[in-house]
Amino acid sequence: MIQTFDTQLEVSLRALREVVAPALENAESHVVEQFNLALATLDFTRQRLPYARSFHRSELQHFMEFSADVREVIDADRPDIAQQLKNTEEEGSKQLASPEAEVEDYLMVSRQLRELIAEATQCSNGKPYEKQLDTLILQRQKDFFPAQRSWCQPLGLDTKPDELPTMDEAISGAY
Repeated sequence: MIQTFDTQLEVSLRALREVVAPALENAESHVVEQFNLALATLDFTRQRLPYARSFHRSELQHFMEFSADVREVIDADRPDIAQQLKNTEEEGSKQLASPEAEVEDYLMVSRQLRELIAEATQCSNGKPYEKQLDTLILQRQKDFFPAQRSWCQPLGLDTKPDELPTMDEAISGAY
């Protein structure tokens, strides 16, 4: 991360904790709650900003591979969704190849792929390939779940944070 971003966030967080937080001691509970949520968001941003681009590129690659597998399963029955998946995968490839792509671009394509995969799942209800698709989805999500848990680790909600890969391991897929 650019040192000044990290330093600016660190200084801002310290000021908020050491100066503003004590001033809110007698504030209404919802004000303190919102303040603490804002602090947690800033702290999360500070910890994850250096990894954002790499993580979301990795996530997009995961969903593109996932989508190709889903497409293979549904193509004969739902060529319309299969084509939408293929088109979205191609857009993902363009974003990954573009040096000017922003994190938001990766997020947008990943979201579109997730929505199309969800649509394919809904349409598979009662179809001969329903179980195959369900199994594929469970396996693909299981494969990427440790990386997603690592990404969210700074929020402090994981019950087994010691088992998580580091962000460097999560991004490289070495977990």
